[in-house]
Amino acid sequence: EIVVPLLEEAGIRFLFVATLDEAISLRQAGARSAILIFGTTRSEHIPYLKRYRLTQSIVAEEEMEAFARQSEKTGGPPLEVNIKLDTGMSRLGLKADDRHRERAVQVLLAAAREPALKVTGVYSHLATADCDLPYAEQQRARFVKTLEEAEKHGFPHVIRHLAASAAIPLGPAYHFDLVRPGIVLYGGRAGPSRQAWLGLEPVMTVKSVIEQVSSVDAGTRVSYGGIWTAPVDSVLAVVNMGYGDGLTRLLSNRASFFHKGRELPIRGRVCMDRCMVDVTGLDQVQVGDEVTLFGQDEWIRKDASEIADLYGTIDYELFCGINERVPRLGVD
Repeated sequence: EIVVPLLEEAGIRFLFVATLDEAISLRQAGARSAILIFGTTRSEHIPYLKRYRLTQSIVAEEEMEAFARQSEKTGGPPLEVNIKLDTGMSRLGLKADDRHRERAVQVLLAAAREPALKVTGVYSHLATADCDLPYAEQQRARFVKTLEEAEKHGFPHVIRHLAASAAIPLGPAYHFDLVRPGIVLYGGRAGPSRQAWLGLEPVMTVKSVIEQVSSVDAGTRVSYGGIWTAPVDSVLAVVNMGYGDGLTRLLSNRASFFHKGRELPIRGRVCMDRCMVDVTGLDQVQVGDEVTLFGQDEWIRKDASEIADLYGTIDYELFCGINERVPRLGVD
């Protein structure tokens, strides 16, 4: 409700989601753009795909056949689909390496002939655009060869897409008809050269509030398991955010919140709904004050990638982990 209107106002005409539920939520919220579902959907849910004008990915020959049968049975306009090629991710899609390309081409042609289906796009996904460019180029070549072979046999020239955020800096050869920015929409940096994204500003700032401030004596054990003990008389604040909101327990005794630019280290284990931070010596900290985990406020900028590095993951996972319990507020 907050992000999609801004994207559409900026000229975005294609939205990509993982599930049918996500797609329906966007449409019900007023999204006008084409919406492609990357994940698999059961063929009996085709009435929902048609009702909400959604485009479904097809990732296997048997899936294409099932969708064609069910679309015909449902009636109405043909079901819009994009066909995914597996060019080297070894995940979903029709295998498009030299050994399997001929079969992939046959499935593409069969899908194009199905009156109950309307193929509007073909796409793939790169496994190593951020770390192994020769392999990414091999994937791109497989994608191109498969499409060229299919078009030689009459496959229509539909929308082609390959590049997510990490591949956008690789240049026009990877862009085809559209690109799929994801992490960079948050202000995150992706790709073999993070320099390409230095001008981006963080869009997502995660904040919470302080619920309580109290003193503890030296030797006091804090939180579950007592894995942190106050080395001296200390002052702790309880922050209203825990792993139930997406603040992983792996950040226990590792990460910090920030209050007016000052660091508040997490002490002890992160709990389900809250965590404790050290505010010793910071007399101005009060109940109700805002604290920042990552993002940007008027005092600091803390990149999500810095938090992710603390527990061996990537900022993508951190962004996705902040769940629906955390309210989203749009700010200008």
